Formats: sequence, C-alpha cells, structure tokens
Amino acid sequence: MRNWTLKMSSALLIMVILVGFAHAGDATLNATSEDGILVFESDDNAFKWWVDARVYLDAAMYMDDGEMYNMDSDDIGDYEDFTDKHDALAGGFILRRARFALKSQLWNDWYGEIDFDFAEEATAVKDAYISYRGLFGGDGRVRIGNFRQPNGLEEVTTSRNLMFMERSQGTEPFVVGRRMGVEVTRWQKQYRVSLSMFGADVEDFVKEANEQINFAGRVNYAPITTDESTLLLGASYTYQKPTFVGEADEDGERSVSSVKFNTRPESNVSDTKFVYAKIKDVEKYSNFGGELAYVNKRFMVQGEYMMANIDRYEDKESISYSGGYGFVSYFLTDDSHKYDYKDAEFARVTPSSKSGAWELAARYSTVDMNDADAGEENGASTSMTFGVNYYPNPNVKLMLNYGLVDNDEFATGKDDQYNGDYDFSYVQMRFQTAF
Repeated sequence: MRNWTLKMSSALLIMVILVGFAHAGDATLNATSEDGILVFESDDNAFKWWVDARVYLDAAMYMDDGEMYNMDSDDIGDYEDFTDKHDALAGGFILRRARFALKSQLWNDWYGEIDFDFAEEATAVKDAYISYRGLFGGDGRVRIGNFRQPNGLEEVTTSRNLMFMERSQGTEPFVVGRRMGVEVTRWQKQYRVSLSMFGADVEDFVKEANEQINFAGRVNYAPITTDESTLLLGASYTYQKPTFVGEADEDGERSVSSVKFNTRPESNVSDTKFVYAKIKDVEKYSNFGGELAYVNKRFMVQGEYMMANIDRYEDKESISYSGGYGFVSYFLTDDSHKYDYKDAEFARVTPSSKSGAWELAARYSTVDMNDADAGEENGASTSMTFGVNYYPNPNVKLMLNYGLVDNDEFATGKDDQYNGDYDFSYVQMRFQTAF
C-alpha cells in the first residue's frame, strides 16, 4: 500500500462504513443466510452488511519434454545455485487465494467494499472503493477507489465464476487489472457502458513522480436476453502512459520509462512466465479488445481477442502484440450460465438439483509477443485446456484442468532464463469455497 491514494481511499471507505453503522444504530438488523453468505439487513432494506470470504486450494503436476533452465542465463547465477533449482516446472500444492472482504449497502444507494488477499504469506489489498448506485435513476453507478478497470469479459469476471482455474494467457498480458481510479457506468437489460479514468499500478507507484492519467472503456450489447439464451457482444479500449521519474533535460533526454507485458501458461502452482517483454522508452500504449459470448440452455461459447500497440520515443518503431482465446462448455446436468446485465458478466452457478451440477469445457488460447519489424521477439505460446467442473452447491466448486502448452523458440522468460521451445503439459485441480 505504498500509493497514498489507496491509503486515503481505504481510510475513507472504513470511515463511511463506520458512519453507516452509527446512523443505523437504531435500526434492527436481521441476520440471514443468502446462498451460504452471512448477511445483516435492516427491515427497510436501506442498510445491509455482509462478509465475502474465499479459499482456493490448488494442486498441479507437470510433464515436460526437456530441460527448462538456460545455463547461459545471467539470471541463473553460478552452477551451485543452478543445481539447487528443479530443471523442470515444479508441481505441488498451494493456497491460491485466501480472500476476506467486508461489503456494505448504506442508505439504499451507497455501497462500500474492502477486500484483502492473504495467500502466499503476504497481504494484498484487492478491491477498496466507494460507490453510489443511484445514478441515472438507479440504472448506473459511479465509484472511486481501487478496482478492476472495465477491460475485457474474462478479466472483469470474478475468479469465483471463471470457467477454468486461471484466466487465459491470450488476454492476461494486455488487461489493465486493478487500479486506483474513478468509473461511471450505465446499464439497461440489453446494453452497458462503462468509462473510467485511472492512475498507475499500485505496485509501480513512484513517490518522486507524478502519476499519469489513463483511460479505459467497455461497451456491451446483448441482443438476446431470455431465460434460456443470451448473446453478448462487447468491445473495450484502454489508453495509458508510463510514469516518468523526473522531467526531460535540455537535450530532451528522459528518464527511462518501461512497460512490462508477461503471462503465465494458465497454471499458477509453478509461478513461471515464459512469455515476457519489458519495453523501454515508451511514450504511450493502447489496447483494443473484442468479446463474444453465447449461452443456449446447457451450452456456452465465449471468446476474446486483444491487440496492444506500443509507441516509443526516439523514432523507434511501434510495437504490436496480440492474443486471444475461445472456449466451449456443456452442462451434463440441467443447468445453465445466467447473465448479469448490470455487470455484463455471467453469474455463479446455482445447481438445479441437490446432486449438484457437472460441466465439461475446452479452451484454446494464443499469445504473440513477437514483432520482427520492431526488433522485438519476446515469445509466443499456444495452449489447449480441457476442464471438468463440479458444483455441489452455490458455495463450493471443484475444478480439474488438463493443459498442453506449446512455446516457441523466443519464449525464454525474463533475461533469457529459460530454454526456448519448451513444451509441457499439466494436470491441476482446485477445491474452491466461497462463504
């Protein structure tokens, strides 16, 4: 939490929640359970508090086709350090997420949320924002704080409702993620528009530099929205500038500004990034994405494509990267994915029977960070993932994924740490609970 704006937002959020408690002190709060979540709500529904907790336990095993580490890499160190490492992807068992969030509805239209993640022996602030939901006559909102910027369907979908254990490597390098900012959103049943203005990534905040102002927007249109079918079309765009440390000197020389693009191969037990690019002397960069999803009873298909364009100083060539994914899924039971038009995403699955819901899925993804014309070859990768999901109830989800990853010769990671053309497969599973 080095960013002072995040600290201020978190403090303001807590203050608003406490003020809400004080003013609602005379109201009777009724404790109930809504889909397994503890909720405290006033009789007039003006005040509501609830806790959102999540625990994800992941296990993975990897099968490779050769040596992974590059002996000539500067990142390896001496030979003794190298031999201490596994010369392959390391499988095992991890606590992927351990989330705890406090959420509140105050005076009908005001909403506050603060969300922490305690996984990997570190505490990280995720969402921390205040929102007014009475905009446009109750068909919109404005929010300020730290939250996921409007940028892509899979990215804005909560991890609880993802089809696979990890988001696609085809879009992960290009999405904005969580940033401090201000967002205005309007929705109707058939369309949704969300625009935001935001600052630098909290982790990249530099005290000696002024944050750049960046922009993001997402537009969605759903020409079909029935109880059995949904057709969703969408597009998103982001415009960003890196933060410089200091100003240009008399000769126009600037402090080096760099931007990173990297992605995991859709598995997080081994935190390895084969496709990795760090671009220097960046003036500005933008990202365009298109999305499509269709649900018809038990069947679902979804796909996205994203393209990033990076403009550099000193008359250097612009760089273009791209990626995308597509998946299909089918419920073996009489269940379906329901569309939430207020968030333009698909809600969690509530099984239609006490025996739970079973789902099969397959996804193809690709990412390309090679641009020979610009002299940048940072790797390309394709992945095929097959999944089985079991939903015993709305609060528990079991996931099994089998993936095959094909990396090209330039997918060597940061500082050429890994050998190129390293291909592998994996089996991973997750036990997930939300309460």
